[in-house]
Amino acid sequence: MSKLTSCLLATAAALVPLAPAIATAEPMREASRVHDFHTVDRFTPQSTFGFNLGYEMWDDADFTILGFDVGGHFVSEAGAGGYVVLPLAYVATDDVVVGGIVITEGESEVVLGNIEVGGLYAKKLDRRTDLVVRAGLALPTGPEAALDAAGLLSPLAAVPRHGDLPQHWNKSMWLRLGASPMGHFGPVFWRVDAGLDLMLADDDGATADISPVFRLNVAGGVDIGDLDVTAELATNITDPENDNADETASTFALGGRFTGGAVQPGLALIFPVGYDDLDDLDMAIAFSLIGHMQ
Repeated sequence: MSKLTSCLLATAAALVPLAPAIATAEPMREASRVHDFHTVDRFTPQSTFGFNLGYEMWDDADFTILGFDVGGHFVSEAGAGGYVVLPLAYVATDDVVVGGIVITEGESEVVLGNIEVGGLYAKKLDRRTDLVVRAGLALPTGPEAALDAAGLLSPLAAVPRHGDLPQHWNKSMWLRLGASPMGHFGPVFWRVDAGLDLMLADDDGATADISPVFRLNVAGGVDIGDLDVTAELATNITDPENDNADETASTFALGGRFTGGAVQPGLALIFPVGYDDLDDLDMAIAFSLIGHMQ
């Protein structure tokens, strides 16, 4: 059985415990049209702004990584719109101490990733189903591929939102394409993302080439009033230069979001699946704030 198949089965199994919530939900309750997940694509048919923060937990690591971003997308009444995402990372390394003597001092800095801008189009397919398609460019504003904290660690800041790996890759330009059907039936809501990322330019050939990157995400949840409960699987299939590298890696997330206010906070636990080259990664915790514009 392939890793991707195993991941899909794991997502389906994770949704089974949500059945009691469905059973106890209000009779004939309908989920709202728009729901914001934690780790899959962020684009919906409603104009939205948000802040996302992810803290990564590594086993016996001598570094600290936080990935975060601010951004938003606008959707007109006709369905056309645009978006911008400003990806950032905080990276820090510990001092190297030998015999009580500091051999190398640690580094810490906030690093700007590859800013992404683009356009999107949202279409309502029927009363319960929408489709969002988008095309964008991740601009080469990220750190150079150097042997320092920023160059080595900033790509790892993509773990909490694995599908946005090009935003945190070392200084490079990417064409990013995606299509996302989404919908609801009763209190249950869902979305599927399919996408392709192509590296157009890099930092004078110094940036590792993982292009093309194919994205496949599946996510579902239950609307239980002022709370959304979700299960999400985000998968990247890459074409790395190193033939021995694992070409498929995913994150699996369980999350919740309070939807009763104008600003909606969310929290998710994120687990790596298939990160054979990063087996010291235990998990990540993601926090987000989402707001909708009418």
